[in-house]
Amino acid sequence: MSEEASLPAVVKKNRRKSRKKPDTKISKNENNVMPQCTNEIVKNEAKEQRFSIKSNDKKIPKALRKQETFPDHIPIKQIDKLLNNETPTNVEYVEGYLRINPKYYKHAYLSLPNEKRDLLIIGLRDRNRALDGDHVVACINPLENWQIDSDGQQRKTGFIVCIREKVHPRLTIGHLKQQGSSICFYPRDKRVPLLRIYPESLPKQFNTHDLQNKLFLAAIISWVKPLFAIGKIVKIVGTAGDISTESNAILLEHNLDVTPYSQEVIKGLPDSDYVLTENDIKDREDWRHECVFTIDPDTAVDLDDAVSCKLLDNGNYEIGVHISDVTHYLEFLSLLDILVAKRATTVYMTDNVYHMLPKQLCQVCSLLPGQDKLAFSVIYEITPDAKIVSHRFAKTVIRSCCQMAYQHAQKFIENPGNNWPGDFLNIIGNFNSNDLSVKVNILHDLAIQMRNERFANGALRIDQPKFHVIIDKITNLPKSYYIEEQKDSNRLIEEFMLLANTTVAIHLYNTIPKTALLRNHREPSKYLLNSVKNILQKFGIHLNIESSASLHTSITRYEQELMESDCIETKTIMKCTTMIINNLCSKAMNRATYTCSSTVLTEEELKHYALNVPFYTHFTSPIRRYADCMVHRLLYSTIRNEALPEQWSEKLCMNIAANCNLKKYNAKVAQEESSKLYFAYLVNLTGPHVTMGIVLHVQEQSIDVILCQVGIKLRVYFMELENLKSFKYSTECSVPTISITWKQPAITQVITVFTLLYLRIETDPTLLKLTGVLLPPNQEAKL
Repeated sequence: MSEEASLPAVVKKNRRKSRKKPDTKISKNENNVMPQCTNEIVKNEAKEQRFSIKSNDKKIPKALRKQETFPDHIPIKQIDKLLNNETPTNVEYVEGYLRINPKYYKHAYLSLPNEKRDLLIIGLRDRNRALDGDHVVACINPLENWQIDSDGQQRKTGFIVCIREKVHPRLTIGHLKQQGSSICFYPRDKRVPLLRIYPESLPKQFNTHDLQNKLFLAAIISWVKPLFAIGKIVKIVGTAGDISTESNAILLEHNLDVTPYSQEVIKGLPDSDYVLTENDIKDREDWRHECVFTIDPDTAVDLDDAVSCKLLDNGNYEIGVHISDVTHYLEFLSLLDILVAKRATTVYMTDNVYHMLPKQLCQVCSLLPGQDKLAFSVIYEITPDAKIVSHRFAKTVIRSCCQMAYQHAQKFIENPGNNWPGDFLNIIGNFNSNDLSVKVNILHDLAIQMRNERFANGALRIDQPKFHVIIDKITNLPKSYYIEEQKDSNRLIEEFMLLANTTVAIHLYNTIPKTALLRNHREPSKYLLNSVKNILQKFGIHLNIESSASLHTSITRYEQELMESDCIETKTIMKCTTMIINNLCSKAMNRATYTCSSTVLTEEELKHYALNVPFYTHFTSPIRRYADCMVHRLLYSTIRNEALPEQWSEKLCMNIAANCNLKKYNAKVAQEESSKLYFAYLVNLTGPHVTMGIVLHVQEQSIDVILCQVGIKLRVYFMELENLKSFKYSTECSVPTISITWKQPAITQVITVFTLLYLRIETDPTLLKLTGVLLPPNQEAKL
């Protein structure tokens, strides 16, 4: 029997249709983002033949209309057999989470195990109804259907034959248009197909003349033809360009539930003024008279973590990392726990914070000063040269003496011998500012040594600007912005949180190796990282990508040049250059994900690449992350030598990990989009202004620019330039270059990656989107 004859019918049929001359040029906008996730989906596939569009379909020949339907999916049971029968030397199918290029939706990707280049899936038909993030299985095309990358190397292509899990919620934000007798829905996210809408799903008293500025939330009902899917309107979101509507649209687009918990769900929870009972503190270590304190941003409300430091008789230090004991109040698999698990994370938007936990439970658990609080602690004995002698885990009761802000801790670090006045900090108990200064500086000294050792052992850090817009509390409108600056006080806390998370991860894997909830970070795509290396090398920037340690050393070298420069102009150029280096490197990185330890074949697959540790997890933020709550439960069961909860299983662990991955990623993207939205609104209030940008990417019709002051990326199109005479794109010496000839002044501007230029930025008021117009060099902007 031939190889072709043994394939499932749907595969043979699709391969025959795919046998055409392959394109020799593919998009370079590869986005190496792989959400590994799970979610509830809209279920209504039974309606797929109910709604027919006659007007437009008549223009398509019958034979073509039949051909342009999707091939059938292979049933999951059959796909399991096919996957099980594969060998390492004969791989025809690949399983994974689909990534669709957000800037070029016709290209989608799946990671190929042990290969540098991802599998490329071209076009909607070969994507076969899968959407971004879906858990799918694809069949690899024969050799003659592979593509040629820009470097002349072959890339495997394929087509999806099974959707294991519809992770994408099948919800999308967009607007409606009347087209003849049909009503079409145009999603803002181009990765989602055009929708034809059921007339009966339209809002009551629907007026087709009032569509221009309205935003809607739509659900995909079925998808039979690649050209369009069938959908229904779920709700009217509001008027496009309205700040509250646009903010709500971001939450809906990313399927983030921010509705308040019902009274029925939170009934029985302790109030915010709850006083601990004897039963609460039974069998706990009493740390209420120790010097325990928190260090957080000055705006922090949820205080997850506290630290303590005490000199021991032998000259070593007892360091405590004390984490809020949320699961004391949150019963596993209770109704509230199930709802919290679905949300999985606190959502930080510019105008609001949507807590994962009910607000009153946040207040009860937050480690506020002067109040008795329950904690789960990791207690270390550490030598003055930062060597870990021992550690232990303990349930504790603590009483923080001070809610310290990062700027207070930073002043202690910068002025270690200062005699601090009594009113410098609000301290409760038998301690003063000088006591805290000594302890902060001991922790700082240990943190520096621990950090240096981490990076010497191969850890990697790629810094990206963290942009924040400040909201006026009265008007709820933006009034200013800033870039978050990482100082020694931030790094101090980060170092001890990393230590605690690593310690817990090692313990969990050693005690429950099959069902430990861990956080891993796979190695970056060698192909993408090598591409970044080659691009930068053409501009005299040399990266060593052999390991995380060598990459970190390379990046740090350029950051050090920035710090050592005394020239303001040079400092500005180096700062912008570092932004590009870090951005390009980060695009080659995989996303860190939560993982059930049983889902990997080898321990090496659990490694955290950036931290360069074999095991890592999240333990230190249970008020805002559900994964941490689950890790607390697992840790407590193991230190008591008790059996894990009866319901805990590999499947439940995988489901929780997948959902936490999805919600964490969606919340992160929503936060970033919220910052951009409010910055665009701020620019709209203050009017257009000129700013400096640095070129990240050059294309035939546009350039991608990073705004140096805020770190926001913007796409600038050449055809929109009024003062443009002509432009020419070239790739001479494999360096994409644009040559722009201006009318006034009559000069030619050459633009490549790293080119610094000036832009006039303004806001499209109907979309609240930031736009940028390139300005001629050496010319003052006239607004």
